[in-house]
Amino acid sequence: LIFLLCFKNLPAQEFRLEKIFEGLDHPWSLSFIDNTSIILTEKKGNLFILDLKKNKLKKINHNLNILQDGQGGLLDVLYNDKYIYVSYSENRGKKDSSTSVARGKFNKKKIDFKNIFRAEPSINSGYHFGSRIVIRDNHIFITAGERGKGMIAQNPTKHPGSIIRINLDGSIPNNNPKFKDNPDWLPEIFQIGLRNPQGMTLSAFDNKI
Repeated sequence: LIFLLCFKNLPAQEFRLEKIFEGLDHPWSLSFIDNTSIILTEKKGNLFILDLKKNKLKKINHNLNILQDGQGGLLDVLYNDKYIYVSYSENRGKKDSSTSVARGKFNKKKIDFKNIFRAEPSINSGYHFGSRIVIRDNHIFITAGERGKGMIAQNPTKHPGSIIRINLDGSIPNNNPKFKDNPDWLPEIFQIGLRNPQGMTLSAFDNKI
């Protein structure tokens, strides 16, 4: 089911839920293309566009190599300036996978994605992919879960259990935090010590994450 929060013509601090579509199989995330179109993901790997005027769902073909395992699959999706960004569990072979993020030019029929981030190391686990993405000031913030490996989240030379901050093309900003006492700290890591951050958003009030 997909519900929208509706505030129109309601008293302050009240809202109601309006059902707009049903019949999806484990939907994970959605993003508005415009006022009448939503792009959304199903965990098993399907990418759809939903026409709100016609209440019709249409599948978008893609080239992502997804390993659906446990909590993994096709996860977050975000539309930004004619590009689609997705976070997913990438099939790395021999049942290994990683939290990976790819982007592709928006197209209603097929999107050719290219990775802009891949969490290292790849891990054989179906747990804790994180997979929330937020864009602010031409940077994309990515949550990468620790994949059930506990203290790996405290290791600044590995991605799992961290928040990543990169440019929209995948390059690394030169103003990311610097840690002089740990020269091996990966420059794309913005914060370490997280378990499985599955909630992250950009505040409409103060533009903070």
